[in-house]
Amino acid sequence: DDDDISDGKTKKLSKPLTLTVSQIDPHVQSQAEIDAAVKSSVHNGISLYNLNDTSLADARPTIILTQSLCDVCAVATSDVTNEVACNFRPGQCRVLSLEPESLEEVAETFITVAEACGAKERGIELSRKFWQGIDRISHATTSSSSLSKFKKRPTVLFFEWLDPPFDAGHWIPDMLERSNCASSLLLPHSSKNTRKSIQLDWERVYECDPDVIIVGCCGFDLTRNEEDAVAAREKFAPLRAFRNGKIFAADGNLYFARPGPGLREGVALLARCAYDGEEEVVEKLEELDFLPREGEGWSRVVFPEEGGGAKSARRSSSSDNIPDVEDLIDESYSKFHEEACRAEMDFYKDPKTGYNVYTEHAHKKRGKCCGSGCRHCPYNHVNVKDKLIRIQQPAFLYEGPTDDGDDSGEDAFFAPLDSIPSRSHVKVLFFSGGKDSFLAIRRLVKERQRQASPTFHLILLTTFDAKSRIIAHQEVPIDTVLRQAQHLQIPLLAIPLHRGSGETYPSRIEKGMDAIRKRLSDAQRVSLVFGDLHLDHIREWREKELSSERHALEYPLWEVPYEDLMEDLEASGIGVTLSAVTKGTLRVGTTFDRSLWKEAVRLGMDGFGEEGEFHSVAEVWAVSRERALGL
Repeated sequence: DDDDISDGKTKKLSKPLTLTVSQIDPHVQSQAEIDAAVKSSVHNGISLYNLNDTSLADARPTIILTQSLCDVCAVATSDVTNEVACNFRPGQCRVLSLEPESLEEVAETFITVAEACGAKERGIELSRKFWQGIDRISHATTSSSSLSKFKKRPTVLFFEWLDPPFDAGHWIPDMLERSNCASSLLLPHSSKNTRKSIQLDWERVYECDPDVIIVGCCGFDLTRNEEDAVAAREKFAPLRAFRNGKIFAADGNLYFARPGPGLREGVALLARCAYDGEEEVVEKLEELDFLPREGEGWSRVVFPEEGGGAKSARRSSSSDNIPDVEDLIDESYSKFHEEACRAEMDFYKDPKTGYNVYTEHAHKKRGKCCGSGCRHCPYNHVNVKDKLIRIQQPAFLYEGPTDDGDDSGEDAFFAPLDSIPSRSHVKVLFFSGGKDSFLAIRRLVKERQRQASPTFHLILLTTFDAKSRIIAHQEVPIDTVLRQAQHLQIPLLAIPLHRGSGETYPSRIEKGMDAIRKRLSDAQRVSLVFGDLHLDHIREWREKELSSERHALEYPLWEVPYEDLMEDLEASGIGVTLSAVTKGTLRVGTTFDRSLWKEAVRLGMDGFGEEGEFHSVAEVWAVSRERALGL
């Protein structure tokens, strides 16, 4: 109920109170990241959700509806019961836990809830209308004269998750049956003996090869499911449904994930997609006043042409979307987080998603990193496994070679993080994975070799888009830069940049420097090093925004002749490939060498792409670490 009686008088609220806080933000994290967070939570025994006991007490409920079917979906029933016991007198508040597994059991909960609220007849009427609508759908899909041509009902594979793939569970197989469809996983050759959603592998999907695929991932709306389906183009490509244009996306959150009256619309949606192309059936289905409209509740997934798939499409435009040194991140949740921390609040509401998010203040009260990859983790994600795909704050992805690993640190040129002596000079190189920042490493190696004794140590720093895990402009995945750092045996600090956070690029860099200072608190001196070649405006910006008493700025490649740079690149023996092209006729994947340098100049470009005409990835693993570094 949305009545506020906190002051003794009843008045209407504009919206219900939010009582739960989630560790997962589905609008920011990828499916793989969410899956990893869920599995980590289960493994570590840490709940993904928490109740705000203050808001719960303020709401003064007499009945609380919860569920014990899935701890991944909501607060566990035991947690709700414990909170009620702590905040209410015996008999003051009743906890009603619902756990329907079938469509029939879902309809029974309508009556259960209504009876608990003293309105049983309304529940019975709701259930009657629900089944009446289901019967109308069944009639539309079984009464068509054209269906006699078919030897079998259309087979459908409904994805509750894509990365990794999970099939439909609980009441959704019943929904398929009621829409006169067959679940491809319930056929004899691919039997499934549980109502729960199960994790699949793609080989099993290819074995089933369904007529129709529907992507209705749990908790995601239509737009998100469309995006994730397009991104899975390569996985879908071998399937008949892909070739025949029979892959659809749906609003999984509204019509499938929630065991309520909206499942009626979900059954209609399944039938509409499965019988797409059967004009008589479609006509009857579209007479239903509750069928969700195309483009609102469901859509046919339109895949880019081959060679311009999801990855290529993102890469052609991501430079406009991923923040970097030249970009400010649009104002959004940052100011809300700062205000909540000043007020010593444990969470704030994300203005874009409406989700409650734990503050840095709340994490500090906990006293340790929970390992879930939280947005405002103040511990640099020290307990996060799979940092590569999960970190939301600056963290070391690689700390250098270890004595007990294959990359023994005994012959490392630059010391591992834990072996950097106190009172050292530490240079932090801004590393994008391209040829220029690689050449900056070689310059630093030469500088160190000229010294009688080592006078500085090196850390690589890279920034990347928190959502796509791609490095801006370079269009290089963060795992490529990690591979480079591991091959060169140089510690790597990664800083995720959050589009829409309200933070600026310099503020994120400062957080990264804080992470370094925490690990090397007794470093005597820290310098920031850049691979810039000659652009004055970029250097001026860096000097204005990043220079401070804490760290000086260095430019080892500044105004070095391109001939010298090319000779050094050739001496390294590595491969360099274009990873992004913004101007001219050059192509991604082309090898950057002396001839391409000359060709770029002929086309009126900067020969090294310093004006942003193209970007590259340094394939350092093509040669030994010693040769790559010039040792």
